[in-house]
Amino acid sequence: MSSLPSVSRVAQAFSQAAEHYDQVAGLQRQVADHLLKHCHTQLNGVVMDLGCGTGYVAKHLAQLTPVTSVLGIDIAPGMIDWCRQHIAYPHCQWMVADAQALPVADNSIDNVVSSLAIQWCANERALFDNTSRVLKPGGHFFATTLGPQTLHELRWAWQQVDTYQHVNEFVPQADILAALQVCFAEVQVEVHTITLWFDKVSEILRELKQLGASNHNMGARHGLTTRGHLRQMTAAYETLRNTEGKLPVSYQVFTISARNKAN
Repeated sequence: MSSLPSVSRVAQAFSQAAEHYDQVAGLQRQVADHLLKHCHTQLNGVVMDLGCGTGYVAKHLAQLTPVTSVLGIDIAPGMIDWCRQHIAYPHCQWMVADAQALPVADNSIDNVVSSLAIQWCANERALFDNTSRVLKPGGHFFATTLGPQTLHELRWAWQQVDTYQHVNEFVPQADILAALQVCFAEVQVEVHTITLWFDKVSEILRELKQLGASNHNMGARHGLTTRGHLRQMTAAYETLRNTEGKLPVSYQVFTISARNKAN
């Protein structure tokens, strides 16, 4: 189980990010495109987009001929409001809900797709249990999430300043795999790393904040990070510039595919 906070804090952060989310969501789209390419030929019937955000994945799912309807679910009301206002596909429905306690009937969904949402859940076992419950027997679960090597440069830079937890911690691959195998068969977890490059440390921090992806961990340092601390962290991060003068930000991405066990 991860050390993330209450669902209300995560919901608030992503609701506040909704208006500007798509302007800075390059990584999210890159990962979503990878996931859609990975699974699109195996999707049909009723598909749930779990943690739909601004509906990028849901829009693409709605355009697949074998897909009859899409249910977009997100814990952030601001994200669902955005989808309702900006996505006009008649067979897309939207719901504010917690992925760890889905208000959806048992065995009612043919496939579940989730791109970069699992990592914000405090209890991944509860999420997988709920996903399995709403899926029909044999239904597919395709997802991406972030691994513990994500943002390792930023984590290292802060470690040069103090011992507080400034950066989100993510669940290791072995723990994800073990939790999945309780409910699912044919489980596969592929791993790859995406590195983005920035000109300034301030740009990195600003993008994380605009994405709603600032530190959500319990036990994080709140309200005590001074300008001096930021200067020290920035100085440490500056030592990581490459020969072209760019600063790296790495994301370890897990791509999950699994089939629901028969009831």
